[in-house]
Amino acid sequence: MNAGINPTDDCLAKFNEFKMKKKLAAVVFKIDKVNGVESVVCDKEFPKDGFKQDDLIAALPTDEGRFVYLDFDYENDDGIKVYKIIAILYAPITAKASKKMMYSTTYGSLNAALGGGIASEMQVDGPSELTREHILKHMKK
Repeated sequence: MNAGINPTDDCLAKFNEFKMKKKLAAVVFKIDKVNGVESVVCDKEFPKDGFKQDDLIAALPTDEGRFVYLDFDYENDDGIKVYKIIAILYAPITAKASKKMMYSTTYGSLNAALGGGIASEMQVDGPSELTREHILKHMKK
């Protein structure tokens, strides 16, 4: 991975659980030290039962990046309900430039390490861009 920041085995397992078992609406990863080494680790998970997008938004820090994976459902232009996994690089405008760079350089290689299943990618720089309406607009482009 770029910048020497690799996902932990637990991180990879959590994404596979998210992708295959369909019990989670979202999973959030962060960069943290594990045994003195910068690694991508699981930060939070959100079960599908009772999931509210506002809970996800409220759980994200305002001054640090995160990698958000969201199982997003919506109706396409033909009126068919679809479910897509969206990878979101959350890099708030208030985060330090060095932290934003670390998340940005890790994002692409993290998605590759997760092994597929991601239908769409987007980058957001604040909570207002994580609303259902904003993501829906992105998905219907």
